[in-house]
Amino acid sequence: DPAIARALATIKPQQIHETIQTLVGFGTRSTLSSMETDLPPGQGVNAAADWVAAQFEAISKECGGCLEVKRDTFTADPASGGQWARRIPRPTKITNVYAILRGTDPEQAKRMVLVTGHYDSRDSSNDDDHGAAPGANDDASGVAVSLACARALSKLKFPGTIVFAAVAGEEQGLVGSGHL
Repeated sequence: DPAIARALATIKPQQIHETIQTLVGFGTRSTLSSMETDLPPGQGVNAAADWVAAQFEAISKECGGCLEVKRDTFTADPASGGQWARRIPRPTKITNVYAILRGTDPEQAKRMVLVTGHYDSRDSSNDDDHGAAPGANDDASGVAVSLACARALSKLKFPGTIVFAAVAGEEQGLVGSGHL
């Protein structure tokens, strides 16, 4: 589709790089850091979630409110079992952040295309909730793609719905994606 190709051609590599650098700058984006209260201001997975949500909100403002920005926050409790329970040592708050570009055709709008990346990362220890976990390639780059696609594609109308998502809990066994 030429309109989609033109829209995607507006994606700027520098903006992708800046998104990755910003996410790296949160120090740790360990999902487990969501429960910590002693992190420096602006550090941790919660600060990263706030920033991603603000980016989606800014994109929505640019397109006249075309995106519905949402947070899906839940507690993953290892006591509830599940395949990921052994990778989450204590009840942990997980927040997925996503933006919905509703389809224009009532029938086709039920069909959804997901553009996702995960904004959590981890260091070599799955249990470290304070250690540096920059995660540039795992997966700040995926979140950068989701945000860039939201910027580019929000200027167009589609018959189906597109959901641009940044999920957490990926490092603990796709917990956020499974919940979304």
